[in-house]
Amino acid sequence: MRNQKGFTLIELIIVIVVLGILAVTAAPQFIDFSSDARTSTVKGLKGAVQAAQQTINARAAIDGDLGATGNVNGVDTIYGYPAASESGIVAAAQLSTINAVAGPGADRESVDWAFTVVEDTGANGEDTIYLSPVDFAAVGAALDGTNGCYLEYTEAGQDGDGNLVRPVIEVNSSEC
Repeated sequence: MRNQKGFTLIELIIVIVVLGILAVTAAPQFIDFSSDARTSTVKGLKGAVQAAQQTINARAAIDGDLGATGNVNGVDTIYGYPAASESGIVAAAQLSTINAVAGPGADRESVDWAFTVVEDTGANGEDTIYLSPVDFAAVGAALDGTNGCYLEYTEAGQDGDGNLVRPVIEVNSSEC
C-alpha cells in the first residue's frame, strides 16, 4: 500500500460549507457600498456648499455688497449669499455640473453633479437648486426633490417684516 497524503471528501465538504457560511455573513457588509458612497458624497457636498456660501457672504460683507442682488468675485448673490443658480452657488462651490434636463447627448462623463433650478419655491419667492450625483439623476428629467438623493439649496430672502432669511441647505439621502 502506498503512503498517500491529501484531503478526504468529507474534509473538503466541511471546508466548503465553512467558507459558504463566512461568505453569507460577510456579503451584506459589501453589497451596499454604492449607496453608502453616494450618501457620503451628498453629505460631503453639503459641507462644500456651506463653506462656499460662508466665504461668499464674508466677501460680500467686506465689499458692502449685501443688497437684494449683487455679484461677488463672479458669483451672483442675493442679500450677500450665493443665488440658487449655476452662476451662484454652483460657481461659488466650483462644482462640475450639468443641467439635469440636458438631453441624452449631453456629456455626462466629465461632470460630477446634475442640477435643476426651481424658481420661486419659497414663501418669499426664493429660488431653489437641487444637486444630485450625475450617475443617479435621470437623463432628461428635472430634479424636483423626488428622487431621494440630492442636496437642496434655497437662496436667501426676506420675510414679511423685511428681515433677512438665510439660505437653507438640506440633504435627502433616503434613496441614495
